[in-house]
Amino acid sequence: MAEIAPFRGLRYNVDKIPDLSTVVIPPYDVIPPADQERYYNTSPFNMIRLELGRSLPGDSSDDNPHTRAAHALHDWQAQRILIRDEHPALYAYDLDYSLPSGRRLTRHGFLCALRLEDLGTGTVKPHEKTFPAVKKERLGLMTACQANLSPVFALYADPQGEVDGALTAGREQTPLYVFRDAGGMEHRLWRVQGGEVLREVKRLMSSRALFIADGHHRYETALNYRNIRREQSGEDSRQASYNYIMVYLSSLNGDGLTILPTHRLLRHLGDWGTEALWERASAFFDVSRFEASGEGRRRWQDALEARGARGETAIGMFGRNLDAFILLAARREAVSAFLSGLDLPPVLRELDVVVLDEILLRRLLGLSDAFLSDSDNIHFSHDFSRAVDTVLAGQYSLGFFINSTRIGQVQEVASAGLIMPHKSTYFYPKVGSGLVIHTMASGEEVVG
Repeated sequence: MAEIAPFRGLRYNVDKIPDLSTVVIPPYDVIPPADQERYYNTSPFNMIRLELGRSLPGDSSDDNPHTRAAHALHDWQAQRILIRDEHPALYAYDLDYSLPSGRRLTRHGFLCALRLEDLGTGTVKPHEKTFPAVKKERLGLMTACQANLSPVFALYADPQGEVDGALTAGREQTPLYVFRDAGGMEHRLWRVQGGEVLREVKRLMSSRALFIADGHHRYETALNYRNIRREQSGEDSRQASYNYIMVYLSSLNGDGLTILPTHRLLRHLGDWGTEALWERASAFFDVSRFEASGEGRRRWQDALEARGARGETAIGMFGRNLDAFILLAARREAVSAFLSGLDLPPVLRELDVVVLDEILLRRLLGLSDAFLSDSDNIHFSHDFSRAVDTVLAGQYSLGFFINSTRIGQVQEVASAGLIMPHKSTYFYPKVGSGLVIHTMASGEEVVG
């Protein structure tokens, strides 16, 4: 069962940092170098100094980005830039944001401590693969700071809205934080500390599976850290803080949950022939052409989205050698037969991203794993219009445009114990770093 608990959050002191937009950042893995420098210049107490410290020429085992982050974390507490809540709490968190279309949504959720369990053994279900180098780097930071600096983002089913209802009723009247970030998103965070509501939320969550939406590397890193701490101590207190990880939980039934598509933009393809591609593609897809004009582009995008709304697999295509916007609608029997020959389970054969990667990129274009893993050859975008514009501007040879993976598909894949290809989902917005920190110093315990 999912075992959540309140914890004594370490967080920014609004008397010292009245505007949290100057210190809270997106997750480390979506921050490009230019933004990294901007965050550094925004505030001397910006979370970038903990999450993504600068490397310096004289770095050593005793003085490096991780050790400097640990020193900063200690110094900020000594200066009361960061303060510790006296009593354990859950933290209700509402986020207002806009989609690329301009539509405004609100996502509800809460931060808590979650007792770690080995993947594949219980209720925590991943859906994406992880990379050893990333986990090694994150483990170094976690070991130095002895803290979860940012949460794992996970989802749970709550069709009746029971958990959100309990949190809304039990949270403090005045938010701890209200701020608007540079991207126009509004953040609101409340403490939830009443014993009755804490017990009720824990009870409601105990029977629910948790699906990791974002933060697979953080979760697996926390497992590695837990194992190291257990070995070092020679004993294991059930309530030791290293047995827990900070998570942000949100209902997958909420109206504010968004998965953005991840479009593929390719270059360095050489002299690929369109006619040969059409001939090979016709075995798997019905091919439709839309005039390469503003009206044709709109009709093409509408047709792609309409297929997705009906649960059908369709892929948009446009490139330098093409005189029209192309829509490839999957012939389901032919596609499924080919993918079954690759020993892919039925639930994976239904994913648009698998059809794109396995049939169009690897089978029809003949691109190798080495080519597709080279970031100089393939880029990813979540903004349809901007991605098309970059192809029109000649920055890429060819672009493939897909619909979002559906939340039901994420549930099916995770529940089956399977893993999606890289870049299959992009839950939006990400959960930032700096709202609350979960500490794991020696002797620290979480009271369930």
